[in-house]
Amino acid sequence: MKLAANISLLFTELEPLARIRAAREAGFQGIELLFPYDLDPRALRLAAAAEAMPIVQINAPPGSQAGVPPGFAAVPGREDELRASIDIAFKFLQECGSSQLHVLAGAPPTDVDASLVRATYVRNLQWIADEAAAREVRIMIEPLNTRDMPGYALSTLAQAAEVLAAVARPNVGLQFDLYHNQIMGGDLTLRLRKYAHLVRHVQIASVPARNEPDRGEVQLMHFLRELQAVGYTGWVSAEYRPAASTAEGLGWMAPVREWLRAPNQ
Repeated sequence: MKLAANISLLFTELEPLARIRAAREAGFQGIELLFPYDLDPRALRLAAAAEAMPIVQINAPPGSQAGVPPGFAAVPGREDELRASIDIAFKFLQECGSSQLHVLAGAPPTDVDASLVRATYVRNLQWIADEAAAREVRIMIEPLNTRDMPGYALSTLAQAAEVLAAVARPNVGLQFDLYHNQIMGGDLTLRLRKYAHLVRHVQIASVPARNEPDRGEVQLMHFLRELQAVGYTGWVSAEYRPAASTAEGLGWMAPVREWLRAPNQ
């Protein structure tokens, strides 16, 4: 496992490209971003390459409806907007040098039939996956909790497993976010074991405040050991809101990095 920093949330006291060096100096090995479309992708690529920091993942464009959870992959009637946004994302990925895209489901109107929402979501993800495969891009879907994202079309691991089975594309996987999944039912150890075969990306933050991951109600090292036990070897991304400055809250990294370096973890 390797540690990435979500620089859309961390090191925000610095300009975006300067956050890459700060993340490397803090001990991270890669970066991810939420919605980087206001940045020059070529400048982002050069800055990341200069620090030997791979760009692990970005999100697809969120759409522009204020007050509505981001995305529209599961929203009937917005297929043209979705495809245009995915074209933007693919171009950005190519130019910035990344190959992983989180596609957001969005929040369909409450009066739309659930079966239509699911069919729309599956069909859109299949189209995205097929387009992504030609570009050697991986696609992630992520359940988001209903406290922060009421109405979001994908909120539980069980729903995500059903969607992935229906999509049936090898380049579409599950993004397992400790924060969202703890809120949506807890029982993280057993649920991680159950869905481990689907997990392709992991994000960490504390619950309930989404601050540094060594705080709150989940024991971080236990979670990481369980990740190792199920055979996960991918990125673990710090996607949290620092309680103060980012630097003040980085104490959690030292024991994690020491454990990751140990020959017999």
